[in-house]
This record gives sequence, C-alpha cells and structure tokens, in this order.
Amino acid sequence: MNERTPGPASVGVRVALILTAALSAAGCSSVSGGNAVDPSEAKQSIVGIVKESADAVGGEWTVYRGPAAEVCTQSGGGDGARFVYVLERSGTDGTDPATDISAVEDFWESKGVTTERFESGGSDPLTGIRGADGPVTSIGFNAYPQRYSITGVSKCSDGDVQDLRSAE
Repeated sequence: MNERTPGPASVGVRVALILTAALSAAGCSSVSGGNAVDPSEAKQSIVGIVKESADAVGGEWTVYRGPAAEVCTQSGGGDGARFVYVLERSGTDGTDPATDISAVEDFWESKGVTTERFESGGSDPLTGIRGADGPVTSIGFNAYPQRYSITGVSKCSDGDVQDLRSAE
C-alpha cells in the first residue's frame, strides 16, 4: 500500500469517512425482499463493483478500508452482516473529474445502480456521485482535488459479524 502523508489529503480522508458513515446509516436495512444473501456473495459483490468502478476511472488505487464486516438489520428484523470497502487514489493531477464522474455513472447505471451527482459550493467545489440499489446498498465516488475515493456498502447478508471477522 502507498503511504499516506498528512496535509490536504487528510481533509479528503475525513470527508470520505463522513460519507462512509452517511452511506452506511442510509443503508442499514436489507432491501433484498427477504431473500437470503450469502456473506461471501455480499463481500465479493461489493469488492467487485468498487474495483470495477476504479478500473472505469483508471489510475493507481489502494485499499483504504475493508472489506470490513459490519452489523446490519435484515428485512425480517434480525441481525446480519454487510461489508464496507473503500479504495482511494492520490495524485489526481491531470485528471478530469467531470469525465471520471461520467464514466462511473455510466458503469453504475449499467449495473442497475440509481445515481445522483453532487457538488459543493464555492470556487473549488467538491464533486462526485453517489448511488444505491442494484448490487449495493450504497456506493459513492468522490472526485476531490486532493484525492479520489470510492466507498461501497454491500447488501445485508445472513451471517454473524463476529464469526466473519474471526474467519478473516
């Protein structure tokens, strides 16, 4: 993994963590209609779509977090497990955030993910896209000047988080 240096990139890391928390809070219930999801399938699915999203943008990405198991509430009310996976890419010089956001948007929509672009205010806005549905509970791509990041949260699956963590 690449070594992270403090500075402007740390702002992006904090924003990514806040986005992860927001995406996680927004997607804490399984919406699979009561169908059981195997934990290994949920894990593979979120890792796959996050990696394919990074491939759509290009560049060198590193794992920031995960895939990490977290407790979620299944549609029937019982506890289950979901997975959070975060990739980051420093060195955004020469990138075109608008083009990269479009590439991710096209890819996600091809996978059945409903998307919404966002942009902060100010002279140097933070831009990105977030999505839900399809193979994910939530997913986000931040195309910030300091660094890019992709955060994905899987569907809620069967499984005990403690058992899954000890098996890693």
